[in-house]
Amino acid sequence: MSGQKPVAIVTGGARRLGAEICLALAREGYQVAVHHNSSELEASALVERIEKENGSGQAAAFMADITDADSRATLVDQVATRFGRLDLLVNNASKYTKTPPDEMTMEDLTVYHKIHVEAPTHLALLTRKLLAQGTPGRIINILDIFADFPRKGFLPYCASKAGLKAITKQLALELAPDILVNGVAPGAILPPEGGLEGAAMARIMDRIPLGRFGQAGDISQAVVFLASSRYITGQVITVDGGRSINI
Repeated sequence: MSGQKPVAIVTGGARRLGAEICLALAREGYQVAVHHNSSELEASALVERIEKENGSGQAAAFMADITDADSRATLVDQVATRFGRLDLLVNNASKYTKTPPDEMTMEDLTVYHKIHVEAPTHLALLTRKLLAQGTPGRIINILDIFADFPRKGFLPYCASKAGLKAITKQLALELAPDILVNGVAPGAILPPEGGLEGAAMARIMDRIPLGRFGQAGDISQAVVFLASSRYITGQVITVDGGRSINI
């Protein structure tokens, strides 16, 4: 395996932060498995861009519903068949919507748990033998600063991201020394897809000591760092312009 390029799976890799992570890893020499659920067109376009910039065969798109256990297992099998190895798993796939308590259902709790806790844990276990063949293998979970702080109206999201942070530390202990497991916790990086009103944007900016939203590249830079580090595990890098010290 030493003569082959390393391989990374990025869940939710077709769009937004996931796409930037895929591009950054490809620039670092990774072959990239771009996972998506329903963003087939975006995934195909991203694969085309990666191959245009880095050469043919450097990326491939894989569709899977990560809330389903069988679909997760099939994803790992397909990536292993396509690339023959795995060096890095980036659990980036996420769901983010406001869910006030009077509108929340038990299904909301279940779906968020499946995406942010169950899927990353299961994928880590499904890939552990492949990852352990690396020197070492690595898992990077994309968290959120609100894994540590309650945010009104976002109970399922914050609770499940807190669960993912706990899983990050637990897996770091369980999978050592063959696999390093860490997290990256973004703050205000990209505005929500529906945008923000000017007043809401101003309120957020007032809470960020650096005075601006971050960029997707700030997150991918942290991922690339952890993907190359050899003596960091069970840690979370917060990338938030200082917002978490001014909640």
